[in-house]
Amino acid sequence: MTIEKCPITLYPFKKDELKPATSSTIEYETEFVGKVKITIPAYQELITGEYDKFIFAGICKHRTLENKEPILIDINFLKSGYKSLNPPLDFEEKIYHLLKYLYVNGGRENHEFELYSTRDFALAYASQEEFTRIITQLENEYYITIRKKHKIGGGKSALLFMGINLTSLGKEQAKKSLPKMPLFGLISQQISTGDPETDDKVNHAKKLFFADNATMDDMRSACETLSYILEPFRRDLSRFFTNKDVNDFFQIVNTFDIRHNKENTKDLIYPEQLEWVFYTLLNTINTYIKLKSKLE
Repeated sequence: MTIEKCPITLYPFKKDELKPATSSTIEYETEFVGKVKITIPAYQELITGEYDKFIFAGICKHRTLENKEPILIDINFLKSGYKSLNPPLDFEEKIYHLLKYLYVNGGRENHEFELYSTRDFALAYASQEEFTRIITQLENEYYITIRKKHKIGGGKSALLFMGINLTSLGKEQAKKSLPKMPLFGLISQQISTGDPETDDKVNHAKKLFFADNATMDDMRSACETLSYILEPFRRDLSRFFTNKDVNDFFQIVNTFDIRHNKENTKDLIYPEQLEWVFYTLLNTINTYIKLKSKLE
């Protein structure tokens, strides 16, 4: 089998984009889709099969921009596995996803953007043609302003959009899809347990988890730290929560492979799973400390 083009975009590989293939996987990185790791059967299936390939382009691109490890694309991922990541699938979802991306990556500070439909389409999980329609819709809704448009190459959808700025309306719309303030407060506030050593561990776990280049192992280690912190409070938690709730909570924690390595534990293979576990642990510690302080 000859491996000479990206199976998502069908663009030929440039020099040094493709890593040496193993017997089971192919890895490469391009400016269009970022880092990709795909099994050989999935590569062949994606080259010839009928899939919404630009959804996969968006998943790979955004994971690369967020400094996350590339997710393994196998046959199961192509068929339905990608849905667990909740990518935007319809036109309207893609509009608001791109708007939020622009807001978070400088739009809130009036940063100006320059976007190519032939290069940046994966930011919206869209084809080049759909990307152009998304930008046009954002402008029509007055969520963005565009200083100038240039046609590049052939095709009416091949456009360069210069001087893109978010409007006040666009910023307000983008903020609606961001986490609410209580979640931001949970991250930013200092949690004081009354024990400086424990407080240092909590803050270390937060810094490790939210580091710009945090890996899955870093996130897992942060969750493990919080689980060890919470364990000694297990019996005392029953003062504020029912025994059943406490037991159910620790059952959930122990079911995932944070601290245990048993056959009945569930693998944490997606960052979103670790996010759920981390926020649950951190919020439980924070709530327990606040309630205990009020009681005492």
